[in-house]
Amino acid sequence: MRLFTFWKKRSDKEAGVRGDSSRCIEFERSRQKIREGIRNRIYSRTIILPVIARHSSKEIAILRNSTKDMSQVPLIAAEETSTTESPTCNMVILEAGLPGDTWRYCVERERLAERSEWFRAMLVGPLAPAPSDPPPLLKLQHVEKRAFDYLLRYLLDEPINFQSVSTARATLDAAHQYLCPELARLAVQYLERNLNSNTVLEIYQGLSLYANHITSSLNRSSNLPTAPPAPGDDAGEIAAVCTRLLTACFNVIDSEPEAVFDQEHFEELNSAEVEELACRDSLRLANESTLFHALDRWAASECRRNGVEPSASNKRSALSDDVWYSVRYPLMTDREFIEGPMASGILSSEESAYIVARILGHTRNDESEELRNSIGGPLPRLTSTPRVGVRTYEDQSCRMSKPGKKECQDNRKNRRKECATQGQRTCARIGNCLVRVLACIFD
Repeated sequence: MRLFTFWKKRSDKEAGVRGDSSRCIEFERSRQKIREGIRNRIYSRTIILPVIARHSSKEIAILRNSTKDMSQVPLIAAEETSTTESPTCNMVILEAGLPGDTWRYCVERERLAERSEWFRAMLVGPLAPAPSDPPPLLKLQHVEKRAFDYLLRYLLDEPINFQSVSTARATLDAAHQYLCPELARLAVQYLERNLNSNTVLEIYQGLSLYANHITSSLNRSSNLPTAPPAPGDDAGEIAAVCTRLLTACFNVIDSEPEAVFDQEHFEELNSAEVEELACRDSLRLANESTLFHALDRWAASECRRNGVEPSASNKRSALSDDVWYSVRYPLMTDREFIEGPMASGILSSEESAYIVARILGHTRNDESEELRNSIGGPLPRLTSTPRVGVRTYEDQSCRMSKPGKKECQDNRKNRRKECATQGQRTCARIGNCLVRVLACIFD
């Protein structure tokens, strides 16, 4: 009986424990349902999808396939690696101009590549920089900043209105380098309208590199217009318009050489350009000393550019003998030659003595010929032929004379010849003495 009572009490205790555990399980289940409800309210599909759908299709697939396990959905969406979806990857920054004086442009690669083969190779081809954010930087130090600005305007179909000769000339350089014949034509048209003696040297400098060869001979047949360039020949079209501009520059220089040679910009030309101008037979120089002083200034500037002293010997070596003897020294007066070329020391004492004798007209005797043969060198290049278009004293007197006085004029010429024949011996003696004195002084 006692045993039964003990067993009964034990059974009642076990039943109470089982009842408590079942209540706990039910309570935990209810708490779990409440948590799931709260989670569904926070991570609902209608709220998350608009946020991440614009970033990645992979994240959308994760959300659709697992609506319960929200731990797979990242809170911050990763950026796409595709370059086609990012607009900054098609951009590039171009820095044009000399270091310290540059302008920057942020442009589209494809837009420039469509208009220029040069930009296609640089921005789209194998040499193109890799896309990045921010866009890569390319430095164009070989082109002037304002010239590059006009180049971009042309490539982007914007109007072109030049404001100065220097900018138009620099734009012509850029058009030649980037093969833009239409831009070169616009620049040449502006330069032709503003071409004069004050701007011709700035336009002429370096222009012969782009133009076709122009002969400096008096035969105009070699400079006649040739056939136009073939369609699509950008370099040929640019060379044609530059040749036309170069011819216009030569015409201005030939007509106003004194105003051109007196400019400081003459000292900025290279030696080939100086030789091309000095050796032109069509220069209408009224005074040959103008050309000599211009060559003297250029030689001094060249010595300073090379870091040497502008002495007479250094200036003589700065230019070839062909250039120095392109000056028609015999057309000078004795005073002009003595105060100019002789005083500069560029010519040797023997050369100066012979040229003075040549100016005075005492070079036909045997002693003068011996002096010329002993000097040798560049003296055979010496010429007294007037340049084309230069009026001599005889030409002016003929134009001033009337047709009815032609006979009187011929008589005067005959008298001059007779006087020259009679006084030739006396003048020869005086000239020989003068040559000997000058030779002794300079020796």
